[in-house]
Amino acid sequence: MAKIISLLLATLCSAGVLAAELQVVLQDAKGQPLSDAVLWITPSSAPSSAANDQLNGLMDQQKRSFVPYVLAVQRGTTVRFPNSDPINHHVYSFSPAKRFELRLHHQGEGAQEVLFDHVGLVTLGCNVHDWMLGFILVVDSPWFVQTDVNGRARLHYSPAKDQQLNLWHPQLANTEASLARPVPTNGMARINLTQPLKRDPRPSVPRKPARPRLGGGGYLP
Repeated sequence: MAKIISLLLATLCSAGVLAAELQVVLQDAKGQPLSDAVLWITPSSAPSSAANDQLNGLMDQQKRSFVPYVLAVQRGTTVRFPNSDPINHHVYSFSPAKRFELRLHHQGEGAQEVLFDHVGLVTLGCNVHDWMLGFILVVDSPWFVQTDVNGRARLHYSPAKDQQLNLWHPQLANTEASLARPVPTNGMARINLTQPLKRDPRPSVPRKPARPRLGGGGYLP
């Protein structure tokens, strides 16, 4: 029996199954929990990208909003963009990490797909509904997580020397920047952001703008 257990442990170690857990609590300068933050651990060596069909994500459009508001993905991920609204959307990004345009598509059509093959922040907008805003953060790590409404998250990773814990939040004064610190060795990170935070740009109740007219008296939804 002992020989079988030893063999099983050796197999798990060689496969990289054994991992550490990091519990994170994130608050702003006033002690309020911060949701929608992305945390990731930078590997000590460059991670190998999986095949594109093994990495996939989903960015939906619901009630004239991007859902989720923030999506974190590993480099090499293909993200699907379905439209769950009964109206047209026209999704675009001018971000250097990924420039693309998904022309008018409506509910029931097949979801369009975009490959995110460069690290960085991708800001999403809609040409039809100008208040719609979303973010896709592409990281070069297989170990990432997002904080919940209580500002909490659990991150599982394979520990190694000189790893960094990185943090990004859409309300940081410099949206393109991320914060980094050594990975705590006690399995707990309680982070109080002292950096200034911008106002959340999302409207509490989405506006419905005047619809632009098309030739022949038609309207865009």
